[in-house]
Amino acid sequence: MTLNKIGMVAADTSRTLCYIEELIKHNLKPNHVILLINNEENLLPGQNNNELCSKIIEILDLEAITYEISSNSDINSKEVLDILLQRSESTFIFSGFGGVLLRNNILDSGKKFLHVHGGYLPNYKGSTTNYFSLLEENVIGASSIFLTKDIDCGPVLARKFFSAPIDRTEIDHIYDSKARAEVLIETLQKYKDLGFFDFDLNSNVGGETFYVIHPVLKHLAILGE
Repeated sequence: MTLNKIGMVAADTSRTLCYIEELIKHNLKPNHVILLINNEENLLPGQNNNELCSKIIEILDLEAITYEISSNSDINSKEVLDILLQRSESTFIFSGFGGVLLRNNILDSGKKFLHVHGGYLPNYKGSTTNYFSLLEENVIGASSIFLTKDIDCGPVLARKFFSAPIDRTEIDHIYDSKARAEVLIETLQKYKDLGFFDFDLNSNVGGETFYVIHPVLKHLAILGE
């Protein structure tokens, strides 16, 4: 099934590939995909693979999902804004390059941006939060939200804790994306069933905001100590 009112803005990352594969598997195809092609400086751990773009495009072609490649890889560029304004979809799944925040020109475009944060909200806001939750609670999390001007403070549609993976060295490369994809599917399945987006938490206030974890703390989280 194609979700006619749902599009996708996606960087060519392993997370995007995971999302698209799961969306197809669960018959929740986006109506259209806007692809952002990487510049090497945009990539964070778990995102770099020169063959990703070709693989993503191959899958989109195979599944007859329409797409276009932006001439500018910056989600906040005029080029991307112009594409968004020309599209009929009201909501876009956002799967951008790591660490990139949407600026006001995009947030004020009249479109909604559905993002899955790698952490359980509102408890864990900010960056690399799953390593902090591993240290504190021995779990990782993911939460789907509509993006707002305040970081990780949009209303929460779905959220979930996951057991710590057996191989913690693969959190960035595999498990974070899988956890996010599972919450994305849960969110869109509920939207498909209801015909509208329902919220698990309208007031996403409080919690703690974390910053990029120190390498020593990250190592301890991976070791499980």
